[in-house]
Amino acid sequence: MKNFLIIAAFLINFQGFGQTGKTVSDSAKFNKYVLQHSSSFTFDGQKPEGKGWTILEKQFADNQFVAWGEYHNSPLISQLSTYALETAAKNGFKNWCVETSPFVAGELTRISKMKDPAGEILEISKDKGAYGTFPFFKTKEDASMLVTANKHNFKIWGIDQEYQMAFTYCLEKVYNAQPPKVKTQYKAVYDSLLAKWWMPKVKLLDSLKNGIAQKDLKMILEDIKISRTIYYEDNSLMRATLMKNNFYHYYDRTPSKNEKVFFKMGANHLAKGLNLTTHLYDIGNAAYELTQRNKTNFTNVFFVNRFTTEKGVIIDDLESEYNEYPKEFLKLYDKEKWVVVDLRPFRVRYKNDKTLTEDTYQLIYKYDFVVVSPEVMK
Repeated sequence: MKNFLIIAAFLINFQGFGQTGKTVSDSAKFNKYVLQHSSSFTFDGQKPEGKGWTILEKQFADNQFVAWGEYHNSPLISQLSTYALETAAKNGFKNWCVETSPFVAGELTRISKMKDPAGEILEISKDKGAYGTFPFFKTKEDASMLVTANKHNFKIWGIDQEYQMAFTYCLEKVYNAQPPKVKTQYKAVYDSLLAKWWMPKVKLLDSLKNGIAQKDLKMILEDIKISRTIYYEDNSLMRATLMKNNFYHYYDRTPSKNEKVFFKMGANHLAKGLNLTTHLYDIGNAAYELTQRNKTNFTNVFFVNRFTTEKGVIIDDLESEYNEYPKEFLKLYDKEKWVVVDLRPFRVRYKNDKTLTEDTYQLIYKYDFVVVSPEVMK
């Protein structure tokens, strides 16, 4: 009985302390960690300067896989990635994984070896609209990455689907590589495919595929078939599976299981755990789990863009009702600097008290770094 009274008294005192002690909100914890674990760098198109860049560079020394989750079509991120490729090469990276099809990766490799890669990229993208023929590779800044990749003998891994914008380019490559007899025989099929290039008929793709001899060109047509299905069904699971299969196709042919890879892709694909948008296990999680098996390391970087321009009007994502990025990170914007936040120390026990937005909680556990860009996207 005496022992019971002692325990009861202790519990009462403990509860009283808990009630009178000051509760620290999740937002207060977040703000504290931001102050302690943020840095920055400047970048004017020449070499980046500052502690934030030094931290990003160090990741290439510390990890087998480094994943940069970009917002697409940014000339500044392409320029920054050129310097990242330089750093990666110094740290033993030989492979660059990009968000293109295997065929387009081969074309990019070919272009990277040309005398004027920028001129070739611009010519291929000419009159092809905002996305170009090869999405994410259509400007002189994008071409500069290819020049650097070639300089350091990177192998370019294209692990994604074939994009619709490249369908005509692919079909032309396949058809023009045929001998005159095959061209004549399949001219009507080819013309019909081009007539509805954005959603070509499977029967026609199979007809052309069965009529040619080259295995690599057959694969191009098969990739168009797969991509057609992904587009038609809006099938994110099929796309994520394709990315992982293509990645392992490259990875399984490397000399060592510890071969280093630099990923530059859309940020959502590179999450640890579930993709933020599709809620599927995507290529980022596959790469992360592979490094766990290899007993190596994986790090991912989430790039945040606050301002965009639409029809001459600047749009502020922080003020948007349906913001694309977490507001807590958008508030860190600095028009003069790139702000780098190391999220790894943030993984303390948050109470999920709703003082942070849900997408902030998600980012903290799915990514290692956030980089807030000063760029105003056009």
